[in-house]
Amino acid sequence: MPSKISLLDTLGPLGWDAAWAASAHERDAGSTETVAARIIAEHRISYQATGADGTAWCEATGRAFHQATDKRDLPTVGDWVLLERWAESRGGAGNAVVREILPRRNLLVRRAAGEASVPQPMAANLDLGLVMTSANGDLSAPRLDRYLNLLRDAGIPAVVVLSKIDLVPDPAPVIAEIEANAPGVRVIAISLVSATGLDALRALVQPRATAVLLGSSGVGKSSLLNMLLGTQQATREIRDDDKGRHTTTRRELFVAGDGSLWIDTPGMRELGRWARDDDDDEEEDAFDDIAELAEGCKFRDCRHEAEPGCAVRGVVGPDRLASFHKLADEHTTAAADQKTARRIAETQHAKAKRYVTRPGKPGDER
Repeated sequence: MPSKISLLDTLGPLGWDAAWAASAHERDAGSTETVAARIIAEHRISYQATGADGTAWCEATGRAFHQATDKRDLPTVGDWVLLERWAESRGGAGNAVVREILPRRNLLVRRAAGEASVPQPMAANLDLGLVMTSANGDLSAPRLDRYLNLLRDAGIPAVVVLSKIDLVPDPAPVIAEIEANAPGVRVIAISLVSATGLDALRALVQPRATAVLLGSSGVGKSSLLNMLLGTQQATREIRDDDKGRHTTTRRELFVAGDGSLWIDTPGMRELGRWARDDDDDEEEDAFDDIAELAEGCKFRDCRHEAEPGCAVRGVVGPDRLASFHKLADEHTTAAADQKTARRIAETQHAKAKRYVTRPGKPGDER
């Protein structure tokens, strides 16, 4: 395989840099059998990846699926991977094979819909998360909290994008409401009709940087990508009740003409936070304003409910405090469910290991 450093020019437009090159070189030790590529789309059990000389299909090995603890151990959009059989795949002779996923810089993950203890990766190796909400009735402070918490958990900087400002008489009150409920998070108001705010948005995502678009169905993610990419993603008209329609069906990475990278995601009806294994159950980490005020509470473990000497109640708005309590309760429940699921999985794994390694008797079939 050519030196990974020599790929800086060809893979650079996809976000490749010297650190990725060093990581890849450390893992394949100059092998001529692997090619570095980035996962740009996921289709059930196969993936599309783009390398230095184009795009091809690839898949994880059966062993990787068997050994995976959950989907976090498998490729996701945004991952950098080392692939075998790349030339064959490019020539139409089957899929390339994922030999290794390079260590991620971050991973955006949520709790799978309808599952208490199953994580669902959304995208990897992100520089910015853009949470879109529309000015014409879509705004929901609790939903914004959920999206911002997901980004915070992954260590990804966040910006709120307020779309469709041309559909309201004055977007200022909506912007003020968002700023009150998301202290310290920048808000950019945009209109795709007049192109208002698009320059400010483009300036946030530099060439070779990767941003992910998050938001409910119909807030305008696909329409925004059309403007940024100069292409025609499928879009649908606003419904009679002023709500948008769902169009995006899978996560996919795109390269804009200015060299910035964008990951589109489907709208999500369920948005459960995944409790990290190293989480210390401190929900206030995701509510900076509450955390700061809580320093003045009489009791260190104050829940800001009915405790005497609480410095939060009466200062933070009731809706934001209700969102804090709701997410804190959900987080505690999810963390307990995940720990239970891990214990069960570890017990089953240990039993299976003992069964496979125990001495056999004459006539036993292996």
